Amino acid sequence: MTPQMRKWVQSVHQALTQGVDMGTPAPNGTVPVGDPVNSGVFSQFEKGNGSGMLVRIAGTGANGNAPWKWPSSGALQIQHGLLRQPIGFIVADKDKTCDIWRTAPPTKDFIKLQCSDNTASVTVYIF
Repeated sequence: MTPQMRKWVQSVHQALTQGVDMGTPAPNGTVPVGDPVNSGVFSQFEKGNGSGMLVRIAGTGANGNAPWKWPSSGALQIQHGLLRQPIGFIVADKDKTCDIWRTAPPTKDFIKLQCSDNTASVTVYIF
């Protein structure tokens, strides 16, 4: 085995044995107990060792300490911090039936998302 191939195999082995995570809950990053729908749901995250980030977006009128909240109308511009144009996003959690879509091409700094029900609280993974 060549040294380059051995280094690659060791890199893959390290990633698989130490685990790849999308993010971890931030300390004190849960929704307060006063919210009947979202109590105990994580609202703030620390970046994991993956190449994306988890973001909680609170619904209009929701309690909590989520860093983002849907506007009363229109799209929400999120500063994602990836320092590159994201490939897309995945909905990881939502408390209501709703659709979420991108309203403009993302940039290396921002992604604009909109929700069909701005009272829904959602967690998205931007990658």
